Amino acid sequence: MKQKTVFISCLAMTLLSQALVCKAAASPLLVTQAVQQSSKTFPKVSGKIFDNAGEAIIGASVVVKGTSNGSVTDLDGNYTLTDVPQGATLVISYVGYKSQEVVANATSLKNIILLEDSKTLNELVVIGYGTQRKADLTGSVANVDATKLNTQSNSTIGQALQGKIAGVDIVSQGGQPGSGSRIMVRGIGTLNNASPLYIVDGMYMSGIDHINPSDIQSIDVLKDASSAAIYGSRAANGVVIITTKSGSNTEGVPTINVTANVGVNTPAKYLDILNASDWAAVTTESRAASGLKPLDMALDLASKEDNDWQDIMFNPALMQNYNLSVQGGGKYSTYYNSFGYTNQDGVLKGTNFQRYTMQSKVDYKKGIVNVGTNIMLEYDKDKPMFGGIRGGMVGHTLQSIPTLSKYDSERVGGFGGLYGDVVNLHHPLGLCDDNILLRKNDNAKIYANVYFSVEPIKGLKYKMNFTPNFQFYRHNENKGLFDFGLDKNGITQATEQQSRSRSLLMEHLLTFDRQFGAHKISLLAGYSYQDSKYRYLSGWGQGMTTGIWELDAAVSGIGTSGNSSRSVLTSILGRIFYSYQDRYLITMTMRRDGSSKFAKGNRYGNFPSVSVGWNIAEEKFVKDHVDWLDQLKLRAGYGELGNQEISNYQYSSTVTTGINYPNGRGELLQGAFPKFFANPDIKWESTSMTNVGIDLMALNNRLSLTMDYYVKNTKDILLSVPIPISTGGANDPVKNAGKIRNKGFEFNLGWNDRLDKDFSYSVNAIGSFNKNEVVAMGSESQFITGGVVAGGTYTTKTLAGYPIAGFWLIPCDGYFNSQADVQAHSKDGKLIQPSAEPGDIRFKDMNNDGIINDEDRVYSGSPFPKFTYSLNGSVNYKNFDFSFTIQGVIGNKIYNATRLELEDVTRGTNYLSTVLNHWTESNHNAKTPRLVWNDPNRNARSESDRFLEKGDYLRLRTVQLGYTLPENCLLGFFQKARVYASVDNLFTITGYTGYGPDVNSYSVYERGFDDFIHPTNRTFMFGVNLTF
Repeated sequence: MKQKTVFISCLAMTLLSQALVCKAAASPLLVTQAVQQSSKTFPKVSGKIFDNAGEAIIGASVVVKGTSNGSVTDLDGNYTLTDVPQGATLVISYVGYKSQEVVANATSLKNIILLEDSKTLNELVVIGYGTQRKADLTGSVANVDATKLNTQSNSTIGQALQGKIAGVDIVSQGGQPGSGSRIMVRGIGTLNNASPLYIVDGMYMSGIDHINPSDIQSIDVLKDASSAAIYGSRAANGVVIITTKSGSNTEGVPTINVTANVGVNTPAKYLDILNASDWAAVTTESRAASGLKPLDMALDLASKEDNDWQDIMFNPALMQNYNLSVQGGGKYSTYYNSFGYTNQDGVLKGTNFQRYTMQSKVDYKKGIVNVGTNIMLEYDKDKPMFGGIRGGMVGHTLQSIPTLSKYDSERVGGFGGLYGDVVNLHHPLGLCDDNILLRKNDNAKIYANVYFSVEPIKGLKYKMNFTPNFQFYRHNENKGLFDFGLDKNGITQATEQQSRSRSLLMEHLLTFDRQFGAHKISLLAGYSYQDSKYRYLSGWGQGMTTGIWELDAAVSGIGTSGNSSRSVLTSILGRIFYSYQDRYLITMTMRRDGSSKFAKGNRYGNFPSVSVGWNIAEEKFVKDHVDWLDQLKLRAGYGELGNQEISNYQYSSTVTTGINYPNGRGELLQGAFPKFFANPDIKWESTSMTNVGIDLMALNNRLSLTMDYYVKNTKDILLSVPIPISTGGANDPVKNAGKIRNKGFEFNLGWNDRLDKDFSYSVNAIGSFNKNEVVAMGSESQFITGGVVAGGTYTTKTLAGYPIAGFWLIPCDGYFNSQADVQAHSKDGKLIQPSAEPGDIRFKDMNNDGIINDEDRVYSGSPFPKFTYSLNGSVNYKNFDFSFTIQGVIGNKIYNATRLELEDVTRGTNYLSTVLNHWTESNHNAKTPRLVWNDPNRNARSESDRFLEKGDYLRLRTVQLGYTLPENCLLGFFQKARVYASVDNLFTITGYTGYGPDVNSYSVYERGFDDFIHPTNRTFMFGVNLTF
């Protein structure tokens, strides 16, 4: 022992005197000479790169760190570099292998071995109450790399996710500032709330568009029942789990990240509407055909204005996003703090959205104890479009007559006015004047989480989560004095609405994760209790002084309204995962929920699931013979889910008071009537889903493929049951009567590669097929209508045997080109369209009864696409990066109610330029029928398929070019700096004639119904990402 001590001491002295370094290795002690600070340069450095099987690696990159001096290996794995400084670091990398760094202390660096990088298979995916290796997944879970999202300029998560996940349909709610996106996972499986469950750091949320995209670490979507069943009654529409960033051990030195982008939004498309002279000509001709004199506003055009209201009201708008984060920590504790600000002006005058976000996350771990807090604050305020009018601000802008004056100082409010036989419209500029029509929203949200966990023995962990959240909302709408000609307001009005909600969630979780030889086991057991309250209050009044909008200043029309509700959800849950030799996998899940939204006999529901997996690539007969295959896994699963997203107290009757009844003696008596009839038998909507899939990775993880086929059946959907009016005026009761089926196939095919030391790229194609069908309603004859055109009738109908909200319309059959055509369109000698004349539209008598009416409606198409697809790509060359997303849909229909209202020449509003190409004796191939003011044939009837269009489109969703500054340009101040420019919605290829084909609505019955939707924005953005 003494001799060994003397030897080590002598060795240490020798090493110090010779400036040598002693390195521990798997082989015997390795002693190398330390690199001296020297200006010496090796003229040539060469070597050979192998994999762990001893095979030469072709095309591996060898680069002098911090420079562009590099090379790639040849067919034999050899490389050669010139002019390499002594002591420089060489970085050796290749796709599918772990990178290595080697110090150049000799001219010959031989036999460098790169080890395979199994990171792709070992990446952790969030699966609900835990994480799991991708290789161990038995369900259908999609993971989005947050680093890719953070390189984009989108202000909301929904926008950033478009085209990124197979089986997930994301449609923008419009181009107005602050508008979110609607997310649907594997089709719509309910006639009620079809949104997925959103979970952010374990906190349940009603949406995610308020989350700062810069704070996101990962996004995981649980798509099938076997993966989502752990959330039971809230998971029928899928689960979106977001994990935000956390701190890291930076040895006390914080890391500061700053991101900023500034851009301009412009309407991606303008509609072609008429100028003053064309409008006057069209209205005069149409009125003459009906024997009417010209409109006063169409005369003496030289003395009138010629306003393009679309150009006046829509303008380029500034958009700004700023984010600051500070993260760090030490041995025991870490922290992450962030601040964000968004300011987005609307392209439509008078609209704006601002958002402030803050997050503070602290984690402390010492020994077996781990505690932490996470607080998220969000406040937003916006001035939305005024929506209390037919067609909204967009509709009144497009329909406004070109000769309408912008301003008139002699009128109350100072704006021009309409007169004559025209439709009553609000003045577009008056709609965005705060003294005339002010509307604003304020919304504050507070989310918090406190957790404590302890691991008394290896693998066994207990965790307690306490998650309170609070939301406060206020809406103000004020109406001042104005005179828009036909539209006047002679008394001020004010309305204020306030609501607040709070939720308290307590969870106790016990997990056990261990591996015993070839056996891997993971267990989860838990209990959850959530208590939610909601309160709403509204007040209104009239007659206050202009500019004083307090309700106490009202002198008449004063009223209030309010309500409150409470619900409780209790749950027990469990999950078992077992793996043998990483080949054979099984996951079993069970959750039992109890909800106060149902009567006592139906409050509890069980939601089980089971799924299995087979890692074929781990089998010996594959490993020994197929060296290019990295993973091949088959998956299959079945599970049951629920949906409790219904209103409270539907199992009990509610009574409305304040109803006056005449007693026959000239007196009014105070009364009441039931608002809802009770149905104590209502229960959960239940969804069962079968899923089979395959995961493949090959060629050193450069090629990836995931495919899934699923069938999703939902039953016991809550429907209103019609009752006789003699029951007293109550709303129809609800019962569990509907059934819906969704089935489809989805895939994600990817490829990534590095061609040389400077150039790498990746591309992935995503596709989803889905078929939606209503299997049953309350009765064979029951149906639900939607998509009602103002002044018209419904366009969609939901009934058994067809998709939700399918279009049911009367087919058009061209024009009557002569009186003989009109006479020939008859049944048993009687004209089918007796009011028709040449130039009118011929409608098909589908039931052959000689009358055109609702009985002639036929199924005309679905608003849901048969196939959605996207192509994502990225290219990196030296310090440049380029990325793009192409996205589109095939097979859906859109009802263009905007075109209906802008081609209906009976109203005196402005029109689309298509009416200039109207039917005449010499123009039988016209785009629109003859011009006739009274339209006796009802050519613009809403129940015809004249305005139904294909919704197919292909869009260049995003394109971005970035540049990361080299280290020698950072001046030691920044760790990293990147600048970029991007464009969103650069172009769209579509046959749809409206503002944009991505038409959406909050109502499931109006998907694909375009009634003056806000135009989609094209966004030009410039930004910087800085790390200190």
